[in-house]
Amino acid sequence: MIKKGLTLAIAALLMVSSSFAQKGKTVNFTGTVKFPDTQNKYQIYLGKYEGEGFNRAFKAIDSTKLDANNNFSFKVPAEKPDFYQVRVYYMDRIDFWADKDNIHVNVRGIDTAKRIVKNPPYIYMENASRDNEVINDVNLVSYLNYQQMIAVGQEQYRAGLSKDTLWINYVKDGFDRINKEREIRIKYLVNKYKDQPTVLYALNNLSPKRDQELIMSTLDYLTKKFPDLKQARDRKKEILDGIAQAEKIANGKKAPHFAYPDVNGKNWSPKDFKGKYLIIDFWASWCGPCRQEIPHLKEVYKKYKDQGLEILAVSVDAKEADWKKAMAEERMAWPQINAKESKPVMASYLFSGIPYLVVVDKEGNIIEKNVRGESLDKKLKEIFGK
Repeated sequence: MIKKGLTLAIAALLMVSSSFAQKGKTVNFTGTVKFPDTQNKYQIYLGKYEGEGFNRAFKAIDSTKLDANNNFSFKVPAEKPDFYQVRVYYMDRIDFWADKDNIHVNVRGIDTAKRIVKNPPYIYMENASRDNEVINDVNLVSYLNYQQMIAVGQEQYRAGLSKDTLWINYVKDGFDRINKEREIRIKYLVNKYKDQPTVLYALNNLSPKRDQELIMSTLDYLTKKFPDLKQARDRKKEILDGIAQAEKIANGKKAPHFAYPDVNGKNWSPKDFKGKYLIIDFWASWCGPCRQEIPHLKEVYKKYKDQGLEILAVSVDAKEADWKKAMAEERMAWPQINAKESKPVMASYLFSGIPYLVVVDKEGNIIEKNVRGESLDKKLKEIFGK
């Protein structure tokens, strides 16, 4: 009896010791920068994303500078494994899973090109276990996809200059082809790494709408295998909340309410256009495709205005001056409002990219979402008959 009691006491002590051993646990993240910031204009940050959905944002928790050999290092909290991100200056961002790996990266640093082009490089994490290999592999797929997008864009441009209709028709669906290929590769990685908590990183690259079955089955598997993996539970809740919101804005449902001011301070909302068909155009001054769509919207407005069509332009510019400047340049003839705090309306309409156009009927019900160009023309033809 004494021996049994002593054995239990020792076991309890070992458990306590193990618990204390985890407290204050850290891993090292080190890096070497090829082109340092010699003017000390920028920092190197360690941080993580906090918040949910459209309120999710990067929050720095530490910062550092290079040593004499252009190296930097962070001690990263690893008591509770989680995703972190290191930001080197203004370009390089490295996501990683802090648990047991001491990661090292080599990064470019300051862009030395005379003309800076946004084309983030692929950054390989050395010393990565299977957890962080998930991230390495996903990032390689994303990097190659980005390079293919650049190549397709250049080919489409050259095909247009050539006036060769066979070539033009061949390359016009180039983006769709490479994006389907990317999706196949990501799904392969999800199946390959489904037993790793970091498969969450791969799931973030799939569409909750198109790939819902694969995403949810993987999350169910994760939560069963790792009951303490809060990130998986949170992701599942976020997706379920998104599905519920998608049902609220399905075609035929009421367009979610919002109200923002125009340049004179007057608030406008979809309710102000009851009895009219309405196009809600979410855009921004810095969005090239948004501004490319404006001449087309002017044609649409001219064609259908007398038949009861109105447009409400909702800028998501954070800087009011940029919005006003773009308005003066574009000279749009319909009401213009500025949603400086755009996250609530983006969450209610479930979009993250712009331009995003929503067509609403005379009763304020959604007819169609995410249309522009030919798809908008087709929908308006269905409504107005010409």
